[in-house]
Amino acid sequence: MRRKHRIFGSFIFLAVVAALTAVVMLLWNAIIPAVIGWSVINYWQALGLMVLCRILFGGLKRPMGHHPATNGMNRREYHQFHEKLRGMSRDERRNFIRQRMAEGFCFDNKSEETPEKEAE
Repeated sequence: MRRKHRIFGSFIFLAVVAALTAVVMLLWNAIIPAVIGWSVINYWQALGLMVLCRILFGGLKRPMGHHPATNGMNRREYHQFHEKLRGMSRDERRNFIRQRMAEGFCFDNKSEETPEKEAE
């Protein structure tokens, strides 16, 4: 089952890349020669242009490897985080998340005081 899913996903990926390459080629050939006067490009040059832009502007990281909701956590850390939250009340969750944010987003390397410490 997984193998069929991977093969199907590979075909979808190749189809999307082929379609995007065609769109880049068509847009380039419709706009750039008329505006700047550069020559038209073929399909393979458009693919090379896409790869070059990916290297220059996107880096070589995996394009879909990071989901914004995970905040940089890998899959195991993400699931552990949600397992901890599952057994907590709403107030405990709020305090836990605030504590995690204070630990993770402290840029000046000073220990920030949580609201519980200030109340004492």
